[in-house]
Amino acid sequence: MKKVYLLFFLVFSAVAFAAEKTVTADNAERLIFVPKAGGLNYGEYNVNFRIYTGGGIVARCVFGVIQGLDVGFSWDIQNLIGTDVIRGRNPNLYLKLDIFRGNFVFPQISIGYDKQGYGQWIDSTKKYQIPELGFFLVMSKEMIIPNLYITAGGNVNNSGNSDNKVEAFVGLNFKPSKFGVYADAIDIGKGKDICRVNAGALLEFTEGLQFMLGFENVTTAEKISSDIERTFSIIYHAAF
Repeated sequence: MKKVYLLFFLVFSAVAFAAEKTVTADNAERLIFVPKAGGLNYGEYNVNFRIYTGGGIVARCVFGVIQGLDVGFSWDIQNLIGTDVIRGRNPNLYLKLDIFRGNFVFPQISIGYDKQGYGQWIDSTKKYQIPELGFFLVMSKEMIIPNLYITAGGNVNNSGNSDNKVEAFVGLNFKPSKFGVYADAIDIGKGKDICRVNAGALLEFTEGLQFMLGFENVTTAEKISSDIERTFSIIYHAAF
């Protein structure tokens, strides 16, 4: 079984180098946990490997199958790095559809569905520590300063991993050059667990290849968290 996981992971990685040309992009389709409005162009794809606590990796691949429609999937593999038993979770679906491409006055608007949860998998409940977004609506707009984008939206999770409440999220990203900063807040509207804030710093190493150092769960339940998780992501953006 361990060999099967490693083989699948290597095949998944090979997608990142299958294109003949690359395109310059800003972390393509998401912030930390929050999706950005606006999809990939036709023929573009985004591959993201997020390395988290305990040697786990969430591999994520999103394709621009037609103009304005992104289709992708993610796969969480716990303990891929290290000596513990490798545990692969079920692959999860990701969809995003552009509703409005945006203009000088109005923001970009997209709707979609994201099944991937984050944080530690809790065996007793069969749930992730941070539930998936589920169905979402998101808006993004460049604000005042060039390359400063504000993102906001709402989501509802009806998978049984949440309480089915409509929640809100916000975020921002600023990438004036090869270096960028990112932040988002999720779970807004959960009462005493008012929100969960995450941040990250991104470096574009070369055209299409980016590295992000993430700081997740910076605040939870209205206070600075004592369990800030540091993650590292490898992001590759290209076109067929």
